[in-house]
Amino acid sequence: MQLEELIYSSNDDFEISKILKKEIKNYLQNIKIEGGKDFFLKQTEKMDYYISLIYKYLMKKTFDDYSPPVNSIPITVIALGSYGREQLSIYSDIDIMIVYKNIKGYNINSIIENFIIMLWDLGLKIGHRVHEIKDLFPASNEDITIKTAMLESRFITGSKFLWVETQNELNKIRNYNKKDYILAKYEEMLERHKKYPVTMEPNIKDGFGGIRDSNTLLWITKVLFNYPNTSYLIPKYINENDFKEYRSSLEFLFKTRVYLHLTARKKTDNVILEYQREIALNLGYTDSPRLKAERKFIKDLLKALWKINLITNITIKRLIKPYLYKYPVSKIKETRIKKNFY
Repeated sequence: MQLEELIYSSNDDFEISKILKKEIKNYLQNIKIEGGKDFFLKQTEKMDYYISLIYKYLMKKTFDDYSPPVNSIPITVIALGSYGREQLSIYSDIDIMIVYKNIKGYNINSIIENFIIMLWDLGLKIGHRVHEIKDLFPASNEDITIKTAMLESRFITGSKFLWVETQNELNKIRNYNKKDYILAKYEEMLERHKKYPVTMEPNIKDGFGGIRDSNTLLWITKVLFNYPNTSYLIPKYINENDFKEYRSSLEFLFKTRVYLHLTARKKTDNVILEYQREIALNLGYTDSPRLKAERKFIKDLLKALWKINLITNITIKRLIKPYLYKYPVSKIKETRIKKNFY
């Protein structure tokens, strides 16, 4: 309530940034870890709140007592990447995209410039893209990484009218050149597995069975069906029991990543030996006469990575089978003379 009151009583950018920065620092120092996905959601909601506060303050400062309805101002602020997926860890980058229409009366460029500067002043690791709505589709074709980021777009604040228009553009992006995108993401996954194979110090983001495998399944699902999450693949492409095991293993990775960042005090994805004991103890593992807590932890971690890789790999192959082979399997079956002869 004090922050909300401050926004409407002050026009001092420095004062607002200073107080919000102190608030964020206090929040991060007293953070409570509860679960993996639940923690990510809480962290995401907090960052949404701070970003929305800054935007609200700028609208008040820019228009004073004559502010038009927020939906009429042609700016929309969108979360991308892990932030868009609501998988934001403590030291994760906070990636946003600002979409606008260049209507002269609103002085849009000045508002966006001030908004980005104030976000940087908060000390957050903000990564940003700024696009006029008509440039979204051309930008998505520049690089597969840009298209992937846009597939994970999530509304934060600004004009919901412009967000609806943005979603229409994002649907065009999603449906364009599906085959090349899907095969490129599948090949990218295989290359990651070669680069980060299974070790006793696994990379839980980009490595074999890591969070990126889960992301790849989601990206392909988005492009093919525009499903909001992978649970919609039940039961046609994945059975319910396998999905439960997959989600349980993924939750274990999420918890591990939270404690990995807390232990390392920085953004890192390699569970190196020096971090393993502290992570294990934070996760509730204890020593026994035969095994140390960290050995029990790493055993379960490797099992989770193997399970995620197995299920995502099988499911992805089912999804992209029509794109993997030159000749459709159904057509080949029509030419069968007898068993094993075509």
